[in-house]
Amino acid sequence: ATLAAFNANRKFVCEIDGVSILLVRLASGIIAVVNACTHLGKSLDGGRVIAGQIHCPFHGACFDLATGAAISGPAVTPLRHFPIKVEGNDIFIQL
Repeated sequence: ATLAAFNANRKFVCEIDGVSILLVRLASGIIAVVNACTHLGKSLDGGRVIAGQIHCPFHGACFDLATGAAISGPAVTPLRHFPIKVEGNDIFIQL
């Protein structure tokens, strides 16, 4: 991915080896998580990002993007994080 790929909402989705990855640009940097709510596997990219948290657009589960922790149900399992490295305009994601 590249930094230029982010839209006005600061979110970008890419697929690597069949895994949908959600990248979110926060004030603290870029976070990469699996693009699937741990409740029912629905995609999170349509969810709102507020104060470093993403809210599932389907059932309202909320996750802390910095840690992946499930903050409110119905999800209880944390999101899977992926290490990233930014070099210039390029973003490298390690699965």
